[in-house]
Amino acid sequence: MFIRSDGLLVKRTRTGRDLRREAEMMTYLSGHGIPVPRVHDATADELVMQYVPGPRMSEEIGRKPWLAGQLGKDLADLHHRLDVIAAPDFLSGEGNLLHLDLHPGNVVLGPEGPVVLDWASATKGDRRLDIALSWVSLAVARLAPVKKLTRWRFLRSFMANVDPKAIEAIPEAARIRLERHDRDPAERAALEKLMDRKRH
Repeated sequence: MFIRSDGLLVKRTRTGRDLRREAEMMTYLSGHGIPVPRVHDATADELVMQYVPGPRMSEEIGRKPWLAGQLGKDLADLHHRLDVIAAPDFLSGEGNLLHLDLHPGNVVLGPEGPVVLDWASATKGDRRLDIALSWVSLAVARLAPVKKLTRWRFLRSFMANVDPKAIEAIPEAARIRLERHDRDPAERAALEKLMDRKRH
């Protein structure tokens, strides 16, 4: 991604994936009040959108650990906003709208509030799975020991403000995360341990 001279952000496909679907998703969400960057133009291999200035939520957690509890609640609030949005007809499958990658690294704390990025994986399914994926993505991240306490403050606040039954979806969320990308041995072991919850 890069910022053009006119201040717009350009995302180009690296895998051959058609970016027009993500643009359609973002336009749909914007029309339903979900905070996403405004789409300016899209082709199969290039998506031009609004650049939202501000730190990622993940960066803010690291720089201001005393805000971990509030930021966890903010991420939960974003999930609640998705809870009430009907999934668009152009998404395949059944169920409610899922982001599938809604973690602090995909949230920009912009001038007007949090903005959700990266809708490439959006699909339909059980909302509790989306919540569990958010939890898993941060729970297994490798952090320096001093930052682990901050992480758990964030996650405790996040889970206290979402559907408590989302915890039942953690094993499936771990399986999805494990399959999506190559993981280092430590993260793979942590994910496999979470998957084992379903077997016991």
